[in-house]
Amino acid sequence: MITGLDGRRRRGDSGGASVELMLLTPVLVVLLMLMVVAGRQVSAALTTQDAALAAARAASLQRDAASARDRAQQVAEGELADRGVSCDPFTASVDVSRFDAGGAAEVEVACTVTVVDLGGLGGQRTLRTSAVSPVDPYRGQAS
Repeated sequence: MITGLDGRRRRGDSGGASVELMLLTPVLVVLLMLMVVAGRQVSAALTTQDAALAAARAASLQRDAASARDRAQQVAEGELADRGVSCDPFTASVDVSRFDAGGAAEVEVACTVTVVDLGGLGGQRTLRTSAVSPVDPYRGQAS
């Protein structure tokens, strides 16, 4: 029996840590879920950036502006599909106004994903990014 200075009996601390852990567990679970959602959103944004880079590179390797547009669209869609990012709607805008030797091909990719797909509770988020790739300055020259 534990007694205080005044001679009365005191209660012990047994079980206090269990109560504290029980109260803290929901907070830790919510923090973990927020970290997972944030990580998935960052991953989807990086995948969209990779798709824009790959599409711009593919466009810059084509011989004419029409095939550059088509190839950039195909590559961007394929890159997102391969990585499991589902876009609705999906757009890939290709700027080929400087598509000549020494110019550049620019691609802007916009991907609207539902936040549920990224681990959230609902809503939509549009991931938008662009990339530029130079066109070979020696294109069309005889070797």
